[in-house]
Amino acid sequence: MDQLKDFIDKNREAFDTDDLPIGDLDRFLTKLEQTENRRSKRRWLEWAAIPIAAAIALFLYLALPWGEDAFDEPQYICELHSEMTELRTYYMMQMEGILMEMEEKSLQSNNPASRKLLEAGQHIQNSCRQFDREVLPTLPCSDEGVFAINQQYRNSLSSLQQLYGQMNK
Repeated sequence: MDQLKDFIDKNREAFDTDDLPIGDLDRFLTKLEQTENRRSKRRWLEWAAIPIAAAIALFLYLALPWGEDAFDEPQYICELHSEMTELRTYYMMQMEGILMEMEEKSLQSNNPASRKLLEAGQHIQNSCRQFDREVLPTLPCSDEGVFAINQQYRNSLSSLQQLYGQMNK
């Protein structure tokens, strides 16, 4: 290959003297223009695809549940006793209110003991989420199920209230 290149480089004038056949230059220029038009259309489509992909990604991000909060609501819904869901919602709201107050006090006091109490409160909340994922779907759709939910959340709320009382002291 190098010998051919060297030969062409040495005899350049012999290759440059031949003219193109009539019409070849026009055909080449037309094909080159068509190729450039296709490339510009393809570039335009590539650039147009970016905002479309971003819009789809944003839609999926907003529409789908992500992270730990995706498991906040139980997948199991008891048709016979809607009070199971109502009880759970009531207790979760109460516990989240106490945890927010504990976080606020922990930030204000900047005390290691209050941080430990806050961690214990978050641990209680995580155990409730675990209860929702693992135990709640297995509960019977009866008064026994309502009783079990009431026991779990009442005990958790009571524990959080005690932790909050210790933090206030």
